[in-house]
Amino acid sequence: MVELGVRTVGASSSLDRRLQLALMLLSRKFDERFEALRLAGRLAKWYSAIGNEATTVPIGLALRSNDVLCTLHRDLGAILAAYLDPVRAFPGLGFESLDQAADSAKRPEPQDLLRRLACQLLGKGEGFSNGVERSFHYGLLLPDQGIRHVGMISHLGSMIPVAAGCAYGVKDRGGLAVNFIGDGGTSTGDFHEGLNHAAVWKLPLILIIENNRYAFSTPIDEQYAAERLVDRAQGYGMAGERVDGNDPDVVAAAFGRAAQRARSGEGPTLIEAMVGRMRGHAEGDDSLKVVPKDELQRYLDEDPVPDYDQRLVGELAMDDEWRSRLLERVKLLVEDAVDYGFDQALPEPTVARREALMPVSSTDFVRVPPFEADPPDTEGHVNYVEGVQRAMEDAMEADDSVILMGQDIAAFEGAFRVTKGLHERWPNRVRNTPISESGTLGLAAGAALMGFRPVVEMQFADFVSCGFNQIVNVIAKFYYRWQVPCPVVVRLPSGGGVGAGAYHSQNPEAWFTHVAGLKVVCPATAEDAYGLLRAAIADPNPVIFCEHKFLYRRIKGRLPRGPFELGKARVVREATSSGTPVTLVGYGSSTWVCLDAAQQLASEGIDAEVVDLRTLVPFDQETVLASVKKTGRALVVHEAQETGGFGGEVAARIADEAFAWLDAPVKRLAYPDRPVPFVKSLERELLPNAERVVALARELARY
Repeated sequence: MVELGVRTVGASSSLDRRLQLALMLLSRKFDERFEALRLAGRLAKWYSAIGNEATTVPIGLALRSNDVLCTLHRDLGAILAAYLDPVRAFPGLGFESLDQAADSAKRPEPQDLLRRLACQLLGKGEGFSNGVERSFHYGLLLPDQGIRHVGMISHLGSMIPVAAGCAYGVKDRGGLAVNFIGDGGTSTGDFHEGLNHAAVWKLPLILIIENNRYAFSTPIDEQYAAERLVDRAQGYGMAGERVDGNDPDVVAAAFGRAAQRARSGEGPTLIEAMVGRMRGHAEGDDSLKVVPKDELQRYLDEDPVPDYDQRLVGELAMDDEWRSRLLERVKLLVEDAVDYGFDQALPEPTVARREALMPVSSTDFVRVPPFEADPPDTEGHVNYVEGVQRAMEDAMEADDSVILMGQDIAAFEGAFRVTKGLHERWPNRVRNTPISESGTLGLAAGAALMGFRPVVEMQFADFVSCGFNQIVNVIAKFYYRWQVPCPVVVRLPSGGGVGAGAYHSQNPEAWFTHVAGLKVVCPATAEDAYGLLRAAIADPNPVIFCEHKFLYRRIKGRLPRGPFELGKARVVREATSSGTPVTLVGYGSSTWVCLDAAQQLASEGIDAEVVDLRTLVPFDQETVLASVKKTGRALVVHEAQETGGFGGEVAARIADEAFAWLDAPVKRLAYPDRPVPFVKSLERELLPNAERVVALARELARY
């Protein structure tokens, strides 16, 4: 470990250091202007970055056009440094010869970026998120213009695995990802999972801890018992440095060393930058009161912006005339941006209703790999699990952006051997992960933002609960928030009937149907296991792909021909008007239960039409309603628990839209509200089966 750096001029040129000062002053004046707006009642909330500029600015300046910046609330300095072309931002101040100027010349006009940033912070329609996101939660991905900025979510620490995924995505291009976290966020599980994963895979990730000694209001001695947070780096097997975060030259030097390690393939670095708590968590929340007065005064006395300003003057790195022109330019940039922001309109109300799912036909952001119209012939039939395996194999053959990750999926070929032969063919694209569901899903999200198409296997569907936050709060929301795709497929071997007990038998599909921005697929056949997975991998949206384990090796079919589309149900048995009609709606294993029941009902004069939903989201309401209007009766069957199960949604849609055609109430058959017992005879007591479907269908026929 490297000890706390002492104040030093460092290796930077005078011109580099003047640029650091220019951006530190711009960040400070931007902050002070918005603090004043909040005090004047013109802004409801403000998260100040005052006191962090000496850490964030030199790091932002060190980034190259193929690097990724991942920020939190207090990283305005890094944003400005990464976004702005210094020549156009500060004309006539001598920055033309800097390396940063050459690398950032293709970026948008600085004044335009600052105006849009002001609009973002003021909630105006021209903001980066068009009013959908607050303050610094936005992202700005303009890779052709050298900006890859991934913003935050409110769940602190959650973006560390995402940053690791971004690092994975740019590693082969010589890029790196830098992420900031406060001292409080280091207590989260994603801090551990993200760093551990980055270290194991030697990813070019640099995590900066901005340690201001307070998490909201909780002092560090109530957060962690370690003497120094940087000491955790050694436990992960990665480099670590602790630096004086008030000295931009020291920070620049430390980051330079970390960047060199990252770009040369030596893996991640943890940097703990010690800064002073000069503002509260948010302006006006009174959280600064927990900082003792003498301690607060020490931080104010060590304010890095005036300190660095005075140092450069004292070292004759700039003269008064240059400094005056700089201050004038900073003031103009800030006032122009804020005035522009206030003059702009609020978002149009229609923005609230913009799509949470990206149209599949869109080619604005990603290339959709082709679905082969005629997959290679196979001898005889394939079973369900072979359909899943072939879908991934063919997708990887068609598109080298498809990558697989999960526990034990490489040489071992997965708990159910679903990845059989794939690691042997593509050892760098089929990767084992640590036991780290949240970390793996976050990494997949970051890789997807950088242009990959990750397919993540949960060893059992039940384990996805450990990664729930990454799916519902990160992956699912990217398109609505930022209008960028996040094509992650999460494969869930789910369901019961095999005596696997409470933690290997759940059907969690309804957890995700409630979340806007996800597609949820539950194939029942080997053909659909292949075709729908190919469609899921090609889709620009995140997909939860539920594979019923009971079906893995019990059903067979031929590989399908032609493209598949998510969101289309299928009538797998038509009513023929030879008896009292009824519609049975199922998906996954329950489709087969319905088909078995339909055979029994036919002998009793009840003509059952069976609809296989195949995809829950998008829900094919048209096909379901057409069947119900034809039969006048509906029974919805699923293996997941009844309360909150997706069958309730199907029943509600039928009642809303087909009430006039109904000859009987809509019925549901589902798993009782119980965990799954281990002994098969006990499990059979609870599982929906053909006999129970037949009994309920008889009631509907008699109604």
